[in-house]
Order: sequence, then structure tokens, then C-alpha cells
Amino acid sequence: MLKNEPGRHFLFVGAPFGLFSRRLGAALRAAGAQCRRVILNTGDLMDWGGRHGVAYRGGLEGWPSWLSSYLRREQVTDLIVYGDSNPYCVAAMHSARCAGLKIHVLEQGYFRPNWITLERDGVNGSSSLPRDPEFFRQMAKFLHDQPHVEVGRIARSAVWRIFVYHFWAYAGHLAFPRFRFAYQDPPLRQGLGHVRRYLTQHLEQRRTQAIIDELAASPSPTFLALLQRPGDSQLVKHSSVKSVGAFIRMVMTSFARHAPADARLVFKCHPLDPGLEDHRGAIQRLARDLGVDGRVFYIDGGHLPSLIQSVAGAICVNSTAGLVAIEHSRPAITLGAATYDLYGMTHQGGLKTFWRTPQTPDSSLFESYRRVVMAHTQINGAYSTARGIDVALRETVCRLLGD
Repeated sequence: MLKNEPGRHFLFVGAPFGLFSRRLGAALRAAGAQCRRVILNTGDLMDWGGRHGVAYRGGLEGWPSWLSSYLRREQVTDLIVYGDSNPYCVAAMHSARCAGLKIHVLEQGYFRPNWITLERDGVNGSSSLPRDPEFFRQMAKFLHDQPHVEVGRIARSAVWRIFVYHFWAYAGHLAFPRFRFAYQDPPLRQGLGHVRRYLTQHLEQRRTQAIIDELAASPSPTFLALLQRPGDSQLVKHSSVKSVGAFIRMVMTSFARHAPADARLVFKCHPLDPGLEDHRGAIQRLARDLGVDGRVFYIDGGHLPSLIQSVAGAICVNSTAGLVAIEHSRPAITLGAATYDLYGMTHQGGLKTFWRTPQTPDSSLFESYRRVVMAHTQINGAYSTARGIDVALRETVCRLLGD
């Protein structure tokens, strides 16, 4: 492991669900740094362990002043957060900036499933990556493709770790009575939704495959709308489209008004959607109201790279799934802020023109973008599997200490 320069003191506020933060903290301490985590609830405690943690049992209103005092008293030099939209993390990042600390933001990978994200100061719509295509073209000349290890399918293990974390958070509520989740739906209700969705998975697979086969046999152009998880912070923070329902209405209304009469539209559910909103019912009702019944479909499942290859274009708010379309040279449009929403890579003319004249991405620009993003923000690995954590740890420690 890279040895630490004297005086580095890392503090976690929030972390990926599971043991990633505990193992990263141990690796940082083995390299000579101090590393602690603020324990906000019992889920944090179970993921992190009993040592090297500091409990905060106050309310969100007292959190900024408590944390600012802690940062100053303990001489913290580096803040690590998971995502940049959770209220506790937002306040922590503000306190850290005021104190002149380095801020490191962990997030799911921009390129999945074999990568995680580590950026300074912000991710996704708040990323410091430029939005200038020429920057990526020039920087890529000095970089090589990043080799990687396959970490396998992570969705099931991720759902399990999310469930375990929230089980313990609920079980220990009396120990942290003033902690509040910033979720659209209560975690318990989300957990029950995931269980129900898992139990109906086989039925959905058959239904999804039937729709895919029907569309594949049709000569008509098919567009794929990629739904994000309800309550996703990227919808709330980095887009004017604040909900999945609003996205569905916007896309379907435009499709009904401007798409070719023989075009088809397919909405694909997010893999981690808890199934609490009746997307299928909402789409069917709106399709009847708009007069496009029989041309609009909903699927829960399907292999995204395989689906993408046969569509005329993909629509999303700012999901990284849009990158899959671009990678396969399929037109894509984003309705919110995204690091990859670049001239020459995504459609720039709005939804009205997308249905009839979607702009094909420049493959050379995409390769330049991917090379730069991989080198500066991506780390091979995963948060939810033992193999993924093993793969990610060394490079994560090296980047944190070398930053």
C-alpha cells in the first residue's frame, strides 16, 4: 500500500451500503492515516463496526455546527462522502469547504458493473469534468485504455446489503431517535417492495421477453426510455424533471405529438426500483389518453446492451445507462444534467426533433471521453461484492493518499 504523508485524517460521512467503508478505513489506517466515520444510525454502526467511529445523535438542524466543531477539534484533513445529495453529506461538504478540507465523493460507477466512482468535490451533474468535447479529445491523446477485472452481477448483492443496512437502522432507532432518512418512501416500505418484485421476477421475465420478441420482429423504429429509481437524487438535484412520473408524461406527450406514426416507445424499469409506483398502469392510462395505445410498452428486465443495439434511440434524464446507448453508437438524449451530455455525443436538438432526426454519437469522441473519465474518476471494483471490494481497495487508497 502507498504510505501516507504525515497528518492525514480522513472522516467518512455516509458510505456505500455494506463493508466497503470498514475495509477502506482499515486500509487507510494501515497506510499510516487516521480514519473515522460519523455514526448516524445503527445501520452505519453495523457496516463500520464499533471502533474508530464517533456517534452523532442530534437532529439535522444541529448537524452543521456539531460537525464543524468536530472537524476543527480533531484536525480532520479529508472528508469522504457517498454521493453529494444526501442532506447530511451536503451539509458536511459545506462545512469541509469552509474549513479548507479536501472532499472526496464516492458514487456508483459511470461505467457499470465493473467500476466505482471517486471524484473530488462532486459527481454526476456536479462533477468538475469539463463539458467541452475538445478537452476530452486532447486529454485522451496522453492516456491508455484501463484494464479491468470482471466483478460479476451486483444487483442482487446490492439489494441484500441495502436491506440489511435498513433493517439495523430500524432495529436501533431508539439509539438514534433524531436521525431521519431523506428518502421519497420509507425504507421499510421500499424493502417490502423489493421482496414483492423479486417474487414476481420470473413472471416479469416471460412478459418482458414476449414484448422484446414482438418489437424485434417489427420493421418500425423503436425508442427506449430508461427509467431511473424513484427518488433518485440525480432527478431531484440535477434535473428539472423531478420524478419518474414527470419523465413518463414528458416523454409520452412528446412521442404522441412528434414521433412517426409507426414508431414504438418502450419504457424500461430501473433494476433497483422498489416497485412502489405503478409505472405500467400509469403508462397504459396515459397511452389511452394520448391516442398511442398499442405503440407504447413497459418492461421490467431485459439485458440492456442487447436491447440498445436494436433501438432507434434512447431517452433518459441523466442516468449512466445513457452511456450504454452511446457506447453502442445509438442516439441518446438526456433531459437533465449529465457529464456525458456533450455536443457530438448526445442529441442536442430537444425531444421534438429526436423522434425523427436523432443525432448519431461520434464514436471517436465517446472513446476519448471514456478514456479520460476512466483515468480520472473510475476505479475497477464494486461496493457490494467481496470480489469487487478486494479489487477496488488498493487503487482507492492510492488515489485518496495521492490526491
